[in-house]
Amino acid sequence: MSESAIQETVKSAEEFAVVPELCIACDACCQDFPEVFYMGDDQKAHAHEQHPGDLYNARTVVDVCPTGAIEFSGELPPPEDLGKLEEVEGWELAWSKWRGVEQDELERDRRYGRDYDIERNEGYTKVTFRFPTRVPAVRNRFRYGLQEDMPLYRHHVQLEDGTLLVAGWLTDPKIRALTHTTSSFPAQFMTTLGVEGEIIGMSSRYDAHAVLEVVLFHQAAVMDTWQWRAHFITDKCTACTICERVCPTNAITSGEIFYIDPELCINCSVCGVYCPFDAIDDSRGTTVQRMKIKKIPKAVVHEELCTGCEFCVDVCPFEALEMRALTDDPFPQPQTNQVASVIDKNCVSCKLCEQVCIKDAVEVPRQHQFEDIGMSFMSYVTDNH
Repeated sequence: MSESAIQETVKSAEEFAVVPELCIACDACCQDFPEVFYMGDDQKAHAHEQHPGDLYNARTVVDVCPTGAIEFSGELPPPEDLGKLEEVEGWELAWSKWRGVEQDELERDRRYGRDYDIERNEGYTKVTFRFPTRVPAVRNRFRYGLQEDMPLYRHHVQLEDGTLLVAGWLTDPKIRALTHTTSSFPAQFMTTLGVEGEIIGMSSRYDAHAVLEVVLFHQAAVMDTWQWRAHFITDKCTACTICERVCPTNAITSGEIFYIDPELCINCSVCGVYCPFDAIDDSRGTTVQRMKIKKIPKAVVHEELCTGCEFCVDVCPFEALEMRALTDDPFPQPQTNQVASVIDKNCVSCKLCEQVCIKDAVEVPRQHQFEDIGMSFMSYVTDNH
């Protein structure tokens, strides 16, 4: 048999396997490499009995597991070959400014999963994890002109026997390759925390600012009535910008995944109504159902109830309302002979006008309602008027 034939035979025999004791059912391997892995009834990942061993870079497959549960029978290739990248001209000067500078200890702790807070409340415990946001200033980052902002980590949250497990891992191949060239920069982390008291349920959110919030419920009443402070953009986001354009309070900012500022969000749901990818959850964690553009209702003014106070006109950020005289009198008296009128092409159905009208004279007839706007809405009105 020729040497090339032998190599092909060996290559075809190479395969992956999962160590069940190490698998935490994060589903990363099954999502990224479905031809190789599947999730079994035992809530563990398994390799298909027959699967391609050379369809993917074996190092990439093995590295996707945050707990090292994936094994490969062949020889693992080196990590991403940074040598294939082009050097940035003058990179030595940029690197010289960072050489010898002490690393950011907080960012280092985040790369090991150590930056978290535990807040105990009546009926629930809240754990807040902060993931890394900056790529360490290592030599090769400058040499190949790699980004300073850390790509979002993948994450997995698991609760078992009163212990919270949080795993995080890098998926960007170029940034991940840097982890093999320096200390204090692991490619993944796994943190376990013991939580006091009986836990009956859990809810979590991981936002575009690399902050993971986990709520552990101790009381059924708290779990049943739980609301987050704001709407939330999930990883289904494609950065299409629609939500940003229709948000009445400018609460949404762009990024790898768009972000809703809880301080500005008033839970009006208009972002989710327009989102074409079902990527926005409301304050109760339910996906806001999108509507076809032509079916999104516009504001309606009930003239018999309108007193012409102009508050709705003032509050509308899209200039979708104007005052219209009821008579032909060239000098109509304010708040007596005028009513609000809707400019349909400008209206986005955000419901701000409906919320501020104390006479119930303005209505936006769509099912999505403000969940619990509380002080966020009042603060918006006060700050803008």
